[in-house]
Amino acid sequence: MSLLIFMRHGQAYNNVKRLLVGRNLESHLTEVGREQVTQSSELLKSIPIHKIYSSPVIRTVETAEIASKTLDLPFEIDERLFEIELGKLVGLYYDDVISAHGDLFAKFYSDNEEENSLLEFEVESFGSVRQRIRHLINEMIRKHENENILFISHLDPIKAAISLAMNIKPSSVYSVQVPNASINVLKNYDNKLSLCGMNILNMKRYLSEF
Repeated sequence: MSLLIFMRHGQAYNNVKRLLVGRNLESHLTEVGREQVTQSSELLKSIPIHKIYSSPVIRTVETAEIASKTLDLPFEIDERLFEIELGKLVGLYYDDVISAHGDLFAKFYSDNEEENSLLEFEVESFGSVRQRIRHLINEMIRKHENENILFISHLDPIKAAISLAMNIKPSSVYSVQVPNASINVLKNYDNKLSLCGMNILNMKRYLSEF
């Protein structure tokens, strides 16, 4: 039995500004974000963590650095944990996109594979995200048998992991919240994956996040 733990990066400046930066524009953690990551990393000290993997994006790398120091464990970059490719939406403000085009992201989570691709904006499909996260999970289960692994990633890859563990359609995770630095725990038992912890936070944060 092993745990696959997905932590979202801490609050970054693009989150505060509601700016779509994707994987291409750098956005560093805020001081609040650094404190969020420290709190969440402290929660993980109660169990053995054997390996940390991180997306290569700067806000996840900064998150991984804090987790690595707190847990006294080095981390490794894995590009399958990348933020989604946002194409032509990079550099735009979320609210401006919604005002101009309606809720594009509802389409992103469409259950129809042919409809959930925002090709005109060159945005990676949710199906593509699920595929790379499925490949990651399957490989890590084999590679780290009976070990607990921490993955530091982004909103949509974590939603993909949740949808895979629960065997649910993309539309079912559309409204799922994944707060910055939240912890989501998947358990592998006899090669069966299940979601056993979702959006674990320092208790005080629930008052502001939700």
